[in-house]
Amino acid sequence: MTTEHRIIHLVEKNWQKIADLAIRRVQQDPETPNYKALTDEELRSRAHDLLINLGSWLDRRYEELGRVRQQDGFPLHEVVYKLQLLKRTILEHAREQHLEMNAMELYAEQEFLQRLDRFFDRIIYRVVKGYSEQAMNAAPAVRSASARLGTTAETGKRAA
Repeated sequence: MTTEHRIIHLVEKNWQKIADLAIRRVQQDPETPNYKALTDEELRSRAHDLLINLGSWLDRRYEELGRVRQQDGFPLHEVVYKLQLLKRTILEHAREQHLEMNAMELYAEQEFLQRLDRFFDRIIYRVVKGYSEQAMNAAPAVRSASARLGTTAETGKRAA
């Protein structure tokens, strides 16, 4: 088994510990106020969905995640920041689990960690893409509703 597969397996196997650490970070971090409104179980379920499928998530699924977060009213910066917290938690957990490695294994781990970093960059890009698409799709509906009510979409005030 390659180091990459071992670490993915380790993350998927230890998803509960990683999720608990990430939940604690989200609850303590002032940059994630909307996520604090979710219950621990909701946060754990969301972390489970990502972590347990780490090796098999598809780009289109990340775009769907972005659309859902936009529909739920989460600010984009908070969604991205939460993904960054999760990535840091995974990286720290992976490093803690590999204390005794030879030089070749250390090199392989470093290589994997770089791939994981690029993987999360791709996740963030896809989430932002889905979020933006959802916001663009919602914008015509807001303009249409505003027109029917005689208000402007920008201000919500009645047009003169």
